[in-house]
Amino acid sequence: MDWGPSPPNQTELQASQQSIPECPICYRPYDNIFQKPLLLPCAHTFCLECLSRICIFVKQAQTFPCPLCRAQVPVPDGGIPKFPPNMDVVTQFPPWLLPLQEVWLDGHRLCWIKQPSLSCQVSAGEETPEMLVTVELLYNPAPRDVSRRDLIGIHHPSRLSTCRGLCQLLWERRLAVFWIAILMLVLIVLPIIFIPDSHMTRTPEGQRQVGTFLTANAPSSLSRSQSF
Repeated sequence: MDWGPSPPNQTELQASQQSIPECPICYRPYDNIFQKPLLLPCAHTFCLECLSRICIFVKQAQTFPCPLCRAQVPVPDGGIPKFPPNMDVVTQFPPWLLPLQEVWLDGHRLCWIKQPSLSCQVSAGEETPEMLVTVELLYNPAPRDVSRRDLIGIHHPSRLSTCRGLCQLLWERRLAVFWIAILMLVLIVLPIIFIPDSHMTRTPEGQRQVGTFLTANAPSSLSRSQSF
C-alpha cells in the first residue's frame, strides 16, 4: 500500500489505525484504497471492498439492500467504486492517507495502480515502474496437487455384482442355510408326504361317508342283503 511521500513509523501507524473508524462489516479501519469509506444514499457507510463483494453479481442500474437498514440502493454507472466517499470519515485520516486513490472494477477484481514513491527510486534519473494491485472478490481456494490417494471412488453396483454379492453371502452363511432347509423339510414337506388322506366326502343328503369305494361286486352284495 502506498502511504504517500512521508510513510509513517510504527507508532504513528498504530495510533492512526486506532483513531480511524472501522467498516461495520469487516471491522477493518478505513483507508484511501480498497477500504475506502463509501456513502450510500441511505446515509450508511461501508468500505469499498465489502460493498463490492456484496454486489459482485449485481449489475449497473440494479438495486441491492443496504446491509444495515435493508433500503434498496441502486448501483451507479461504473459499479460500486463510483459511490461517493464519506468525507466526514476521510477528514479523520492522517496526512499519509490523502489523497484518495482511484480504484476501478474489472470483472471480479478491484484494481489499483500503485505509483512509485521517492524512496523507491533505484538511482538518480531512473524511475520505478507502476505496479497493478488487484483484489479478488471471489474466494478461490489454493490449487491442490490432486493424486490418486486424494480421490474417492464412487461405486455403482450392477445386477451382476449384486448377484455375486448375494451368492457370496449365502456361501458365507452356508451352514445356517443348510439347517434352515432341513427345518423347512421337516415342518412342511414331510407332513404332506406321510399323513394319509382321509378321503372325506359328503353324500347328497348331507351324511358323511368315510372311505367309500364302489367296486364291481357292490350291486350283487346289495341285492343279497335285500333278499334276506
